[in-house]
Amino acid sequence: MLLFNNKFNDNREIKGFTKDEILDVKRKLMRFKQGNVEESEINDYLKNLFHLQHHEFYLEYLTKIEQFVDDYLLRSSRNLYYNLKSEIGNELKIISQNLTNLTANGRNIKRILKHNKFLDDFLTTVTELLNKCDTTRQYLKKTIYKVEKQYDDEVYLWIEASKIKNLGYQFNESILDLNTWDEIKGSLEFLLNLSSINAKKVKKKGSEPLPIFHFNELFQYFIENHQKHELVYSDFIYLMYQNNIFADYSNEAFINILERKGVVQNLKDTMRPFIVSLIEDKLEALISEVKQHDEKHRLDEKQEFNFETLTQQKFTEFLPKLIEYYFLSVDKKLQNLLNQIEGTETDEFVKIINSYREKVDTISLNIDEIDTWVLRFDKYLKPYENITESLKKTLSRLNSEILRRKEEYQTYLTSVKDEGLRVEIRKFVDDKIIEVNAMMSDYEDKASVIIREELPQLKVIRELLRDYKIKIESIKSQIYEKIDEYKDQEIDTYQIIKHWENNFNRKKQQLTFLLTILLNKIFKSFKDLIDEESILFAEITEITKQTENFEGLPMNFALSAFLAEKLTEDELRERITELNSKLNNLTSSLGLYQVELAKVEEILSNKIKIKQGIAVSDVQCTVCHQYINFAKAKLITCPFCGSTYHYLCVAAWLSKYNSCPMCQNHFIEPFSGMFETD
Repeated sequence: MLLFNNKFNDNREIKGFTKDEILDVKRKLMRFKQGNVEESEINDYLKNLFHLQHHEFYLEYLTKIEQFVDDYLLRSSRNLYYNLKSEIGNELKIISQNLTNLTANGRNIKRILKHNKFLDDFLTTVTELLNKCDTTRQYLKKTIYKVEKQYDDEVYLWIEASKIKNLGYQFNESILDLNTWDEIKGSLEFLLNLSSINAKKVKKKGSEPLPIFHFNELFQYFIENHQKHELVYSDFIYLMYQNNIFADYSNEAFINILERKGVVQNLKDTMRPFIVSLIEDKLEALISEVKQHDEKHRLDEKQEFNFETLTQQKFTEFLPKLIEYYFLSVDKKLQNLLNQIEGTETDEFVKIINSYREKVDTISLNIDEIDTWVLRFDKYLKPYENITESLKKTLSRLNSEILRRKEEYQTYLTSVKDEGLRVEIRKFVDDKIIEVNAMMSDYEDKASVIIREELPQLKVIRELLRDYKIKIESIKSQIYEKIDEYKDQEIDTYQIIKHWENNFNRKKQQLTFLLTILLNKIFKSFKDLIDEESILFAEITEITKQTENFEGLPMNFALSAFLAEKLTEDELRERITELNSKLNNLTSSLGLYQVELAKVEEILSNKIKIKQGIAVSDVQCTVCHQYINFAKAKLITCPFCGSTYHYLCVAAWLSKYNSCPMCQNHFIEPFSGMFETD
C-alpha cells in the first residue's frame, strides 16, 4: 500500500453513472425479476457493479493514514512536510470523490429496486467510509501550511545543505514501524542492503570504519525511483531523519583539508542567497526609506544607494553600511523636522521622539529575528556551524550600535525639547517679574505719600505712650528684681506672677475710656497693615498657590517632590542653605518656649512623684519597661506593692481582672480617681 498514487485494484477513479448506464442497469434488473432469478444472483451483479472489492482497501488505507498523521505529521512543526501532506490530501480527495460517486450510484439503483438488503448495507458502509475519509481530510488539512519564503522552508534548507555536505549516516534497523508503506519500505530495504554492502567493504579493507551510507546515495535512490515527486520525497527523507530511521554518523572524518574547504565554500555560495533574501524581507521598510531619502537627498556624495550592489559585498561589510545609510537618512530627516518646529510646540517634539523610538525598536527587533534565524540555521550546517560566526558577531555589534544611536538621539531630542520648554517658562516668568515690579513701585509711590501725612493725634499719643512706658518698665523691673531675690527659696512665686497677670487682665477689661479705645483701634489698624505688608514682601519670593488653609511648602522649597532630581549639586547646596536659614528663624523664636516647656514638665513630674510617693528619679513601667514621662503619661500605681504602670499597658488586664498584675490585689475602687474615666 502506497501513501499516495494507489491503483485501487487497477481502478483509481470511480465515476458516477450516466443516464444511459442507469437505464441499462434498470433493464438488466427488470430481466432478473421477470426471470424469477435468485436474490443472490442479483447481489452478485450488484457487487460487481459497485466495485465492492475497493471497500476493504479504502478502510485499511484510512485507518493506517490516520495513525500515520497522528504519529508523524501532527507531532512535527506546522511548517513541515507541506508537499507530503498535500499529496496525501490529494489521495484522500480521490477516495472521497470515489465514495461520493458510489453513494450516488447506489441511491440511483435503490430507486429501481426499492427494497434490497445488500444495497442498504452497501449504502450504510459507503456513507460511513465517506464520513471517515472527510474527517481525516479535515484533520490533515489543519496541519498543512505552505511556507512562502524558501529561507523559512526547513526541509528544503536541510536537503540542500545535506547534498553539499554529503555526510555519512547510520541506518537504525530497530525502527521499522514505517515499513507499512511501500515507498518507505522500499527505501528501508535499500538502506539495509547498502549498509550490508558497506559493512563488507569495511571488513575486507580492515581500515578505518566507513559511514554505513552517505546522504547522496539515499537522495539519488529517491530521485531515480520517483523523478516526478522530488519535493515530496525530500519531505520523506527529512521525516525519516527526524524520526531516527537514520542518524548522523559520529565518526565522520574528512579525507583532506581541500575537500573540507571546498564544502565550506560551496555551503557559503549556496546559502548566501537565502540569507540575503531574509535580510531584504526583514529590513524591507528600512531599505525602502533609505532609497526614498537617497533619491531626494544624496546620502553618499560618491555614489547613489543601491541595495543589490551592496549585497555583493561580505555580510560583515554590507550590513554595517546599510545601517549607517539608515542613520544618515534619519539624521537629515530629523534635522529638517526640528527646523520646522518652534520651541513651544512640545507635542510635536514628543511625536518625533516616539516615532523615532518605534522605528529603531522595530529595526532592532528585525535584527534579532535575523540573528535567531541564523542560530536556527546552524543546525543545517552541522558540523560547519563556524561559517556563520562572523555574521552572528556582525549582527550582535549592529544591535549594540542601534541601541547606542537610539539612546544618543533620544537624549538629544529630549534636551532640545526641554530647552524649548525652559525658554518658554523663562519668558513667562520674566513677564510676570516686570508686572510685579511695576506694582511694587506703584505701591511704594502711593504709600510714601500717605506715610508723610502723619495723623495729628499720633504725636500726642506717642508722647503719652513713651512717658507711661518708661514708668511701667521701671515698675516691672522692680518686681522682677524682687522675685529674682527669692527664686532660690521655696516661695510660690508662680501665684504672685499669676496675680499680676489676673489683675491687669481685669484692669484692661475695665478700661473703657475713649482714648484707650482709640489707641486700640489705631494700633490694630496699623498692626494689621504692617502684618499684611510684611507677609506680602516676605512671601513674594515663594512661588505657591495660596489657599485659606496652607497645605504645603512653596514650590521653591518643595524640592523632593518637584525639582530635586533636576537640580545640579551647586543648586542643591544653595537650596539647603536657604532652608537652614528659614529653619533657624523658626527655631530661634521657638527656643524660649521649648526651654520653658521643659522646666514646667519637670516641675509637674516632680509634683506627681511626690504625690505617688516615688523617690527615685527614673521609673520604668512594670509591663513595658519603658521609662515613664510623668508629665505626659497616664499612670496607675499599686498601693500594695508599689508597681507603677502606663495606663494603656494594664487597661485590658484591669478591665478583666480589676487587680494588680504583679501582686494580684484588688485595688481599683469605683470613683477612686486613680485613673481617668476616658
